[in-house]
Amino acid sequence: MINKVKEKLILIGMPGSGKTTIGKLLAQEYNCSFCDMDDYISQISQKSITELFSEGEGVFRDYETQACKELSISDKTVVSTGGGVIKKNVNMDILKETGIIVFINRPIQRILEDININSRPLLKNGKDRLYNLYNERINLYKRFSDIEILNDKSLNNAVYNITNEISKNFKFAFKEK
Repeated sequence: MINKVKEKLILIGMPGSGKTTIGKLLAQEYNCSFCDMDDYISQISQKSITELFSEGEGVFRDYETQACKELSISDKTVVSTGGGVIKKNVNMDILKETGIIVFINRPIQRILEDININSRPLLKNGKDRLYNLYNERINLYKRFSDIEILNDKSLNNAVYNITNEISKNFKFAFKEK
């Protein structure tokens, strides 16, 4: 049991794992705000994620760290991060301070069935890139997460599993409706 009261839910996982959709459902469940970190990065940079990546992944990652810092002081929020937020330890240190880190683990085959790869900057080179990213990142997702949920059934099932784990194991700043 973690003793410090946490004020945010931070969702991590692969692109297409369901972080944004599940995050919106969790925000409804907990009657709090929702933030998609990529949208927030676009807002603070005044550029699209694709534009930032065209300037270099490092440029995007710097904005991502800025977003982590700013969102860590926001009010009670569910935050859906980008898939690579775990690539910088500093990001996870910042987010873990006030948030419960939830790893949404979705089987790669299910992701490939669901997403438009062309709309994802890091996946534009094809399906093999998704498998490579998964292999690069899986240990980081597991290392940084407080909770791991397998998203291989319904969205409601994923939300139920997350809220159940939180109520059993954490002091969380807000309760379900």
